[in-house]
Amino acid sequence: MIQTNRLSKSFGGTEVLKTIDLRVAAKEIVVLLGPSGSGKSTLLRCLNGLEELSGGSVEVNGVRVDSDMPARKKSAGFREIRRNAGMVFQQFNLYPHKTALGNVIESLLTVKKLPREEAERIGCRLLERVGLAAKKDEYPSRLSGGQQQRVAIARALAMEPSVMLFDEPTSALDPELVGEVLEVMRQLAQEGMTMVVVTHEMKFARQVANRVVFMDGGIIVEEREPEAFFRSPGSERARKFLNQLSEH
Repeated sequence: MIQTNRLSKSFGGTEVLKTIDLRVAAKEIVVLLGPSGSGKSTLLRCLNGLEELSGGSVEVNGVRVDSDMPARKKSAGFREIRRNAGMVFQQFNLYPHKTALGNVIESLLTVKKLPREEAERIGCRLLERVGLAAKKDEYPSRLSGGQQQRVAIARALAMEPSVMLFDEPTSALDPELVGEVLEVMRQLAQEGMTMVVVTHEMKFARQVANRVVFMDGGIIVEEREPEAFFRSPGSERARKFLNQLSEH
């Protein structure tokens, strides 16, 4: 479903990702863990072309993009990948002048060119799916952070993606609002959605992930089943990371 081959990414003279090889199977939930600056979010952004590839390749749902492809072919490839890979960011990035429903249906109207009546029917169903049917006519300024993030998830689901990418979706939320977003993500996992998640929510990683990928310094240090990783990490760097978390 998702595959990277010797993927690398540099910003100027700084190599942020170093020949990353990652495989994610259909319906698998993979959580990327690691200290700040380890390359987790950059890897996620490379998967759908939000960052230019410096080397290697990315493949999502059968669509492959190589770093040495002509620019036009790369652009077309990532456009196709983005149709199949929904992404949810730290910040909600909602249109402030559109209602919750308006935000969800925007891509259905502009990308899929659906009639408004059909788009609104789909949008209402998606808002119900994330527990916000009663908020469809509210503007983002009238929604809590957790509700805004759930609207953002519904918006990503509107394109019927086969993959969902989450980049620290709860990091901008007050602690009491984190649970409602994680619950939606748990539901998606139970429904069989393929997911790659960057998060600091260790309980979620332990309970929901099929596999933990621990990164540091732009490389994958280890990959393990969650229980094995949290009980007995295989690297000194991961042990130090978990120990630091337990001290807070």
